[in-house]
Amino acid sequence: GGVLRLYCDLSFPANKLVSGNHCRITQDQNSGQVWLEDMSTNGTVINMSKVVKKQTHLLQNGDVIHFVYRKNEPEQSKFSHLKLTGSFDISEPGSPLPEPAAASASSAGPSTSAAVPTGRGCGSSHSDCAVSAAAPQVSLRGAAGKDKTEGATTDKMEESLACIVCQDLLHDCVSLQPCMHTFCAACYSGWMERSSLCPTCRCPVERIRKNHILNNLVEAYLLQHPEKCRSEEELRSMDARNKITQDMLQPKVERSFSDEEGSSDYLFELSDNDSDISDMSQPYMMCRQCPGYHELSSVLSICEPAQPEGPAKVPGDGASTSSDTSTAAQEFRCAPQGSHLICSCCLQPMPDRRYEHLPPQVSPQHCLVCQKAYCHVYWGCPRIDCHGCLAPFSELNLNDKCLDGVFNGNQYESEVLQNYLTSRGMSWRHMLQEALQAVQQGLYQLSDYRITGSSFLCYCCGLRTFRELAYKYREHIPPSDLPDSVTARPNCYWGRNCRTQVKAHHALKFNHVCEQTRFKN
Repeated sequence: GGVLRLYCDLSFPANKLVSGNHCRITQDQNSGQVWLEDMSTNGTVINMSKVVKKQTHLLQNGDVIHFVYRKNEPEQSKFSHLKLTGSFDISEPGSPLPEPAAASASSAGPSTSAAVPTGRGCGSSHSDCAVSAAAPQVSLRGAAGKDKTEGATTDKMEESLACIVCQDLLHDCVSLQPCMHTFCAACYSGWMERSSLCPTCRCPVERIRKNHILNNLVEAYLLQHPEKCRSEEELRSMDARNKITQDMLQPKVERSFSDEEGSSDYLFELSDNDSDISDMSQPYMMCRQCPGYHELSSVLSICEPAQPEGPAKVPGDGASTSSDTSTAAQEFRCAPQGSHLICSCCLQPMPDRRYEHLPPQVSPQHCLVCQKAYCHVYWGCPRIDCHGCLAPFSELNLNDKCLDGVFNGNQYESEVLQNYLTSRGMSWRHMLQEALQAVQQGLYQLSDYRITGSSFLCYCCGLRTFRELAYKYREHIPPSDLPDSVTARPNCYWGRNCRTQVKAHHALKFNHVCEQTRFKN
């Protein structure tokens, strides 16, 4: 017998949970039976219990179909309703289908579109749609957001803590880097066996990390809403499906994403097909010194739209902000598929040349303290707001506000030091040079004995060491060179460790450039 298809073509492109072609409803003209054929990735929920995935299902009167079903929230997520006027009963053979012109739609979504053309499949990007196959009307109901007409309120916290894969609260969640999308460990374990891309944005996954903050938030939320907890059986099942090992969460140094894998330049095509999981290859990292980089850059520039300012700029090809970029670094060429580092400032790859700087030589690509990689010394960091993410300690650009709150947030002591330097025509750079000379002469002792004026430090580690030197410098200023109002103050019992020194009155009353004398272990 002939088959007649009921088409609806609902489009909601803002939602990522529903496939581009989610399902199709057909009717046998002879028997009158109506079938639902699922074409989605995540399946379809019928009557909130049966999930039809990659199958066909015979519909009965009163069946309710959800494209996406949020557990424990079957009624809160409706936001659109499509009613087809006219008589249509799927139980009667040969029942006439309503004419497209007789369709009326109402929606609470600002960009929702609904149409009933003929000759097209029932494709939908709908957030959560329910279809009622009951006579005498056919209705399509959506469920993502809230129905303002019914006054239903969506739990924003639960929605924020939900896993996009299982549509339930996150359990033992992990975050992917660099995109930082978060999933249940069990849900992502099943996905990573099929693809190396993020399920949400399709970016290459460089690292997997436990998200302790979200795990704590979920735990706190479940304490307030115990009815939202998963069953013990479901939790045991998820723990058993978790294939993310400790090695993946804490990779070895030679396997870190900055050495061999990953890139911040996503040189791949983003697929709009939610079920496209065929790409099993690992991303290939390429920097500006790799063979063939400029050829690839030319291809990308041709594909980009023309810019009115001039030709498109390839990331990393900008003018160097470093004044001492070596010619040898610029002439270097990477080996095919050679090892790379990711700059922690601009997130661009650069060649890994640490093997050329074995101890006692110092690598100009890493901070001595935190060991993070930076490209500023190597070829100049291209980040617009970078003023020198890595430099020799004596040459770091800490800016003129580096003395503000330099003594554990004690603004009064900071002003005392600034006034002393100003009275002698000195800047913070002069103070740093004098302090480094004192370190070299053994007068000052830094907590990290390795640091000298030529040590390569990042901005954060350099600022922390600078504050330590500023305290040493202030401590060694002769009392005769300071005002009487400063030297006449008694020492605070807690000294430099005082937590009250941030208060102006307490800082003015007591001296805090001293060691703790009370309750000291």
